Amino acid sequence: MFMLKDDLIFSKNKVPLKEMTKEKIDRERKRAKRYALSFTILYIFLFPLFFNMGLVSFMIFDTPRMTIFLGLPVVFLTLLISLTMLISIYLMRSSYLRGEYKKIYFYCVLPLFTFVGVFWINDILITLFL
Repeated sequence: MFMLKDDLIFSKNKVPLKEMTKEKIDRERKRAKRYALSFTILYIFLFPLFFNMGLVSFMIFDTPRMTIFLGLPVVFLTLLISLTMLISIYLMRSSYLRGEYKKIYFYCVLPLFTFVGVFWINDILITLFL
């Protein structure tokens, strides 16, 4: 139960609820910072690999059956993975500075979702049109 004493609401263990909320927010802030930092470092190391993969994807036009109509979306979708990494790093940092800690977790996995989605769409495009 809660007790009212001097305009502070106390829980059973005599700790003010306002402080408990502050402790939760502090814990969430530290956890979000740890996630944002680890994914930022991961994406900084993976960015050159995926950017080069996007540049090499222009070699898809070496296939005689590949049309420009099908090849350009495949190339741009592959380049989208590396672009999403940069955008995700920016969004993680800006959300942390604004105090929106719950959004950071989505921005951490956004490039992973993009990676899976891009290869799924590329597979569908190539299967349908080639």
